[in-house]
Amino acid sequence: MSHLPERRTSALSAVNYPRSTARIQRAVQHDVAVEQGRAIVAAARTQAVEYVGHSALRAVEGLTEMEAQALQRTPLGDARYKAIVDTATSALARIVAETGRD
Repeated sequence: MSHLPERRTSALSAVNYPRSTARIQRAVQHDVAVEQGRAIVAAARTQAVEYVGHSALRAVEGLTEMEAQALQRTPLGDARYKAIVDTATSALARIVAETGRD
């Protein structure tokens, strides 16, 4: 008699098992698809930040080189060159930071 409740539970589980399995498979597939989607978005954000950072570094490199050339040609413009390049590089840094937050 002690085995009767256990057998009844097993029988009921066996009856509902195919439906439960399909439901579980759909839930797992959905969760996996959501996680894969999140991973793709994260990878795209990483690539965007890398691209913007690379572009900003190249721009700063060019501005710094132009500043050095201008300083050699006209040393009296030193403060103005620095102000222009510093302002531009600050703006580039903000763009990179904003890209990283999105």
